Amino acid sequence: MHEPDRATRTTVAGPWLVFASCLLAVTARRPVAATPAVDPKPPIPSPAPPAPNTLTLPSPATFEHALDRDTDVLLLPAAHRPAPRPTVFAATRAKTSAHAVASVVLDPAAMREALPALVRADVVATRPGPRKDAWPDRLIAWEVEVPFFNLTGRAWLQQRDDGAELTLIEGAFAPGRVRLRAKPTADGKASIATCELQIEVRSANWIFRKVARHDPWAETAMTAATAWVLARAVVLRAETGRGARSPRPTGAITPPVADTLDGSPLAAPALAALRGAGIPAIVRRAPNGRLAWASVSMVVPGDPVAVASRLATPETWRVFPGWKAMKRRAQATPAPGAAPAPILIEVDDDIAFVDFDAVWSVAVTSAVRATAVGGDIRGAVFGWQTWSGDRPGTALAVLSMHPRLDKAGFIERRLIAAEPLLEHAFGIALTYVDAAAVADSLDRAPADR
Repeated sequence: MHEPDRATRTTVAGPWLVFASCLLAVTARRPVAATPAVDPKPPIPSPAPPAPNTLTLPSPATFEHALDRDTDVLLLPAAHRPAPRPTVFAATRAKTSAHAVASVVLDPAAMREALPALVRADVVATRPGPRKDAWPDRLIAWEVEVPFFNLTGRAWLQQRDDGAELTLIEGAFAPGRVRLRAKPTADGKASIATCELQIEVRSANWIFRKVARHDPWAETAMTAATAWVLARAVVLRAETGRGARSPRPTGAITPPVADTLDGSPLAAPALAALRGAGIPAIVRRAPNGRLAWASVSMVVPGDPVAVASRLATPETWRVFPGWKAMKRRAQATPAPGAAPAPILIEVDDDIAFVDFDAVWSVAVTSAVRATAVGGDIRGAVFGWQTWSGDRPGTALAVLSMHPRLDKAGFIERRLIAAEPLLEHAFGIALTYVDAAAVADSLDRAPADR
């Protein structure tokens, strides 16, 4: 990395703030004010240590087996009830060099083009970095504007050989760590960008604490959504080149036909290393860049056939967070020789500001497929697939989903319209929460020992 000039070194954009803005709102882009001269006299706080990392990052080559131009991969904690402050990895393929990706992370102008702008991002102190020919470590005092309140904090930004690391030491989301890395693909024609993220969501404010307490999976879901948005936004900007804002998906949001949902990449032998390290998930993008679907795999106890039968029973889905009540509609008996009619279930939700009330049509086939045929989220789809697990006595259950959250409420519509990447982020978050809730229920009452 080339030595930055003095003007560039004294201003900073906000790669570390996308997770704040993407969780609740997307702020209007505005220029960052010029940074005042650094006063060398104030003491420099030492970084507060983040929680121990519960995941070991596999090699980029392991991610590469599942990445393509339309598919991104995440790795979440293996526990079906993760500990607080979980670590999540997100990986995406970039049609440019690893150097171009890393340069975006460290270049303030490029980051302003990649992410929503900040109200304030000031360098308040510096210290020597690990290399004399690279950026110094910079202590950043930041502020992000969110509807109804602002979030503030301080963090150390440090250059690494393969990217950058941000250590959150004070304020919202501290203590925490964001590490963005980029590695060339095996053929050298592209690169793989990874985002390692661990944040303390409860340190932001009471709203974040309330969301984190909603269920045992909320913190992991919020972290996963944020890690993916950050990785994808940086790559989009790196592919665009200097002087242009990071492009976003355009076109209509169109969920797929339920029969096309496919989580089989998560069961591929090439992903065995990822399955051994945690819970893999994928974000599948449509040709126009919109969300096609998200898939999450869960290892559960029991024979795969018995688990598949359990997952095909709608009553098993009662544990989906937000499903307050569910009942089957009466069905007519099919004529002799006729195919069974779809099962219709009515769902009432109990989540504020989101309307998940719906009527779901469940296809009675070897693979479970459900389509919302009534309610605001009409057109939403999800499906279960089951394979033998990597260990004897286990099954791999994969939930794939397009939740149609752009139709679930005013807030969600506004957020996705302002930041289209939130469609994917909300999709992977909800898919994970629902899959983990079912896996947790099967842990406590396995279908077959």
